[in-house]
Amino acid sequence: MSKKWVQRISFRVHQWLGLASAAVLLVVGLTGGLLAFEDQIVGAWPTPKVTPQAQIMAPAQLLPALALPGKKLERIYLEEAADEPGRALYSDPTSKQREWQTFNPYTGELLGARPAITEFFGTVMALHRWLLMPNSIGSLFTGTACIMSIIFLIAGIIRRAPDNWRNVKDWLVWKKGSSGRHLLWQWHALLGTWLFIPIFIMALTGPWFAFDWYRDGVRSMLETSAPKPNLALKSSSAEVDLDAAWQTMQSIIPNGHFARLYLPRKPGDALNIRYLDNDAPHHHAFSAVSLDLSTGKVLAQQRYADLSGGDYILANIYAFHTGLYFGLPGRIIWSLGALAFGSFAVTGVWLFFNRRARPKEAVSGAADTLIAYASQSGTAAAYGKRLQAWFAQQEHNAHLRCVSKIEPDELVQYRQVVLLASTYGEGQPPDTALQFQQRLAEANTVLQNVQVAVLAFGDSQYQQFCAFGHWLAERFNALGAATLLPLTEVDRGAEQTIQQWNQALAQQLSLNVAELDSGFSSATVVSARCLNEDTTREVYDVVLHLADNWQPGDLVELMPYATEAQCRAHLNLIGFSGDELVTTYGEPMPLWQVQSLYKEFGAAVEPLSVEDYLANTADLALRSYSIASTDNNQQLRLMVRKVVLDNGLFGRGSGLLASVEAGDKLQLRIKPHSAFQLPEDDVPLVLLGAGTGLAPYLSFLAARADKGFSSPVWLLFGERYAELDNYYADELQRHLANGTLTELDYAWSRSHQPEYQGKYVQQLLHEHSERLQQYLADGAHLYVCGSIDGIGAGVQLALQQLLGDNALTALQQQQRYHRDLY
Repeated sequence: MSKKWVQRISFRVHQWLGLASAAVLLVVGLTGGLLAFEDQIVGAWPTPKVTPQAQIMAPAQLLPALALPGKKLERIYLEEAADEPGRALYSDPTSKQREWQTFNPYTGELLGARPAITEFFGTVMALHRWLLMPNSIGSLFTGTACIMSIIFLIAGIIRRAPDNWRNVKDWLVWKKGSSGRHLLWQWHALLGTWLFIPIFIMALTGPWFAFDWYRDGVRSMLETSAPKPNLALKSSSAEVDLDAAWQTMQSIIPNGHFARLYLPRKPGDALNIRYLDNDAPHHHAFSAVSLDLSTGKVLAQQRYADLSGGDYILANIYAFHTGLYFGLPGRIIWSLGALAFGSFAVTGVWLFFNRRARPKEAVSGAADTLIAYASQSGTAAAYGKRLQAWFAQQEHNAHLRCVSKIEPDELVQYRQVVLLASTYGEGQPPDTALQFQQRLAEANTVLQNVQVAVLAFGDSQYQQFCAFGHWLAERFNALGAATLLPLTEVDRGAEQTIQQWNQALAQQLSLNVAELDSGFSSATVVSARCLNEDTTREVYDVVLHLADNWQPGDLVELMPYATEAQCRAHLNLIGFSGDELVTTYGEPMPLWQVQSLYKEFGAAVEPLSVEDYLANTADLALRSYSIASTDNNQQLRLMVRKVVLDNGLFGRGSGLLASVEAGDKLQLRIKPHSAFQLPEDDVPLVLLGAGTGLAPYLSFLAARADKGFSSPVWLLFGERYAELDNYYADELQRHLANGTLTELDYAWSRSHQPEYQGKYVQQLLHEHSERLQQYLADGAHLYVCGSIDGIGAGVQLALQQLLGDNALTALQQQQRYHRDLY
C-alpha cells in the first residue's frame, strides 16, 4: 500500500474514532487532569485529625468497634500519617450500595463520613471511571473510548509523521502568528504530538480499570509464575484467630500505618493486605501479603522491591496511568496531557464541522430562481454568491449551483434561470462546464415555462468574446426558454456593466438594488518591495493587512482607480486636457474623473471628441491577482509584475500596486477560486507556473506546511533570467529543506548561462515524463498557473503528447487538472 493511502486511511480512522469517542474523552480527560493532583489538593485541604498514640488498635478489638448494623465491612484503610483517621468501606447486602466512614485507628471510634474534599474527589473518580453510571455500564463506555483512543492516537501519529525524520524539528515547531482555525489545528496537532507519550500511556492503561478481559490479557502476557497474594487464596479452616494474624501483620508492618486490609468475602478466605515498605518510591508502590486467618501464617507475600520484568510493570499500572511513577514532574505532565486530551475532543469536533472544504452550493428547499455559474477563474462563482446573498436579504429564495452539478431536466423546476457564464480563451467553456455543454446540447428538455437571463463574462481581446455565454443563450432559446433579460457581455469583469445589469435584474424581479453588497473591504499596505530591480520587467512583493478570510488558490480583486495626474497624463497624450465636462454619469464631472472612476485608458479616436472617446473605450475592469499567502494572520501577499504600456505609462492595477507605500489604503475583494484550491486530503501535487504564476503555489506550500502534509510536491517554475528572476529562492529552499516541497525544477528561457537558455516549463515535462507519470499514478493533482498563451498553451500541448487526450480528459473529470490562466 502506498504511503498516500496509508496516510489517507489513518486520517479517516483518527477522524471517525475521535468523533465517536469525543464526548466520553472530554469528560475522562478533564476529570483525569484534576485527579492527577488529588493527593496534593487533599493534603493541603484542612481536614479533621486524630491524636496519635503508641499503637493502633488490634483487629480483634477494632473490627467489633467498626461494626454497623445491616452493613458488611469490606475494607479497612490505615493511612501513612499517624494523625490521619482511618477509612472503612461498608456495603449494604440488600441495596448493593457502598459507603465510606472514617474512624480513629487508636480507639475504634467512628467519626462519620469522609471529609467533603475527599467525597468530592470520590465523585470525580466515579465520573472519570463510570460517568456516574452503574459500574458495569459506565466502564463499558469509558473502556471502549480508551480502546478507540489507542487506535486513533496511533493513526494520528502515522498521519503526522514527517517524510524525512531529519526534519522532525519542523514537525514539532509551533508556528507563530496563527489565528482562527489554524490556531486550533496547531493546538490539536502539535500539542497532541508533544504530549503523545503520556496520552498514549494513559490510553493504553485505561482499559485495565474497565475490562476483566483486558486485565486478564495483559496479565497473561506479563505475569510470571511466582506465587502471589490474591483474593482467591484460602485459609486452612473457617476459624478466625485475629490475634495470630495481628502478630504476623506487626512483624511485617511494625507500626501498622499505610495498610490496606481486604477482609474475607466469605468464611475460609484469606486476609489480604497491601502495604508500603519504608523504601517505597511512591505511595502506590504496594507490597502485598495474604494471611491464613486461622493460624496467622503467611500464605503468599510479594515485596515491591523484589519485583522485576512483567510483575514490576503490572504493579505500576496505576502509577503509569496517573504519572505518579515519574514523581511530581510526571503528575504535572500527565495532568496537562489529560486536560489537553479532553480539549482535543472540542477542537477535533470543531475542526470537523468547520473544515475548510470548498463552498457548498445552497440548494435546500424550493426556489423560483436558479443561479447557475460556469467559472474558470472564480469571477462568475464569486458574483453568484453575492447575487444569492442579495436575493436572500429580500426573502427571494434562490438556488446557487455550478453547471457541472446540473442536469438539463432539473431546469424545469425553476421559473427563472440566471446564467453567469465565463468564456475561457478563444470561445471555450470553463473546464467545469465541458460536460454540462455536452449534456445540454443533447437534451430535448422543454423550457417553455422558464425565463432565462445570461450574464456573459469574457475578455474582448479574444475574437470569440463571450462565446460560451452566447451559445448558452441560443441553446436555451432553442429549448423554448423565454428571455428574462437580454444577454449582457462583461469585459474583464467590468463593474460598471455588472451594476447596470443588476439594476435591470432588480427591476424585473422587484428587488432593491441598493442592498446588493459589492464585497469590497479596505486593506492597509504593510510593505512593498521589488524582487528584481535590475530589469525592465519588475516584479513586486506587496503585503497588505486585510480583515477577511481566504483559501490557498483564491484571488483578490482590485478596483484600479487612477490618480488625477495619471489620468491627465494619458488624456494629454491623445489630445484632451482632462477638464472637459461629462454629464453621462449622473452629476457633471471633468473627463479626468470619468477616466479615473469608469474607464480604461483608451486610444485616440478620429475625429477627436469626448463622446466618441468614451463610447470606444472599455469600461474600467477589476484586476485579479493570485494570493501568495494563507490567511493565518490576515497578511495578504501579492506577487505583481508592473506592466509598461506602449505609451510609456504603467498598467492601471500593476502600476498602482507597484507604487504603494506602507499605510496606504486599497479597496480589495476576495474572489474564491474553487477550481484552483488545494484538495482536502494529503495527496501529491505537480505545480507548474511561469512568472507571477508562482504566487498561488507559495500559499499552497505554506498551507501544506501548516497542516503537516507530507505527500510529494513537485514544482516546475519558468522565467527569463536565472540571475534576476529567481523569486522567493530562500523561501523555496526552506520548503525543500523541511520536506514540504519534494522536487524543484527551473526553466530559464533567456538566461545568460548557456546551459539554461531557451528552456520552458513544458520542456521540463518532456525531460521528466517518467516522474510525471509516477506522480499521476499516485493520485497527484496537476496545477497550471500563468499566461494562457504561454505556459497555458505549451503545457496543454505537452500533456496531450505525453498523456493523450483521453487521459487528460479523465484528469479533468476527476477534478485533478486545475488551471488558472490569464
